[in-house]
Amino acid sequence: MREIEEISNVEKRYEVLDMVGDGGQGDLFLGRDRRSGKRVALKLQKARDLGPESDFSWAGRKLLEEGSRMTMLTGIQAIPEVIATGTHRGRRCLVMEFVEGRQLQNALLAARPVKNPGTVASIIGQLCEILREVHDRNLVHCDLKPENVIVQPDGRLRLIDMGHAIMADEATSHERGTRGWASPEQSDACPSGLTRRADIYGLGCILLEMTVMRLPYGGLEERAQPGGPVLPPDKLAMLPPEFASLALWMVRWDEKERPSDVREVFDQLRAYLPRLGSRRPSKRLRPDPTEYYRTHPPRL
Repeated sequence: MREIEEISNVEKRYEVLDMVGDGGQGDLFLGRDRRSGKRVALKLQKARDLGPESDFSWAGRKLLEEGSRMTMLTGIQAIPEVIATGTHRGRRCLVMEFVEGRQLQNALLAARPVKNPGTVASIIGQLCEILREVHDRNLVHCDLKPENVIVQPDGRLRLIDMGHAIMADEATSHERGTRGWASPEQSDACPSGLTRRADIYGLGCILLEMTVMRLPYGGLEERAQPGGPVLPPDKLAMLPPEFASLALWMVRWDEKERPSDVREVFDQLRAYLPRLGSRRPSKRLRPDPTEYYRTHPPRL
């Protein structure tokens, strides 16, 4: 694993600018390297509240663990690089590559429901390519959702926030991920460990959210229960026929009934990917994720 620089006072090396994100495990800021002038992203643990010092220290260790997991993915172009770790006014901090672009969540809010097959296939296909590299290094992301995907100006997707990531098959003692997108096996302790099929479930949730604007099994409105309908009848009827069977396969309640690997998902999408040199869709997301496959051959 690559060694990363430890900085005792991050604010001396980096200028902390605007806050750009407020997550459950840390606050994200735009920053600037005082030496080079380059922009960076800084993730700081939450400021200490009235709780015990032990809780604050535990949160700091968890942030550093996230940095360690990200260094395991060094070389994967779609994962932001960790530049340094350190302390910013008493809070543990990760200094990371700044990713230019727009959250997929915001791009989708302006365009849902997404019905163009090429756009749907380009988003899920790119995420399959990214996850294949993550899974090949024996990690499960565990928090796939549009908020954790950045669409760059050239249409290339980047996957961020490894705060919930875990080694494949490693037992968990508590829930992991975000309700609505987390697989059933993530909603509680999982002594047998989580597998890549948990990420395939999250990927299926993104597909459903994008096309029918609904998450499976009640989504955010209620805790999912086994035996319940995946979607209400009116939402089932809205599923694009090109992706209906695939989406329902990806979000099966029993993980063993889902695709075993993202390559299986990608193979179902392949026929709908934009061809090299093809024209952009008339109704497109901004930035446009189809541009990636219109200018690059698939990698799976």
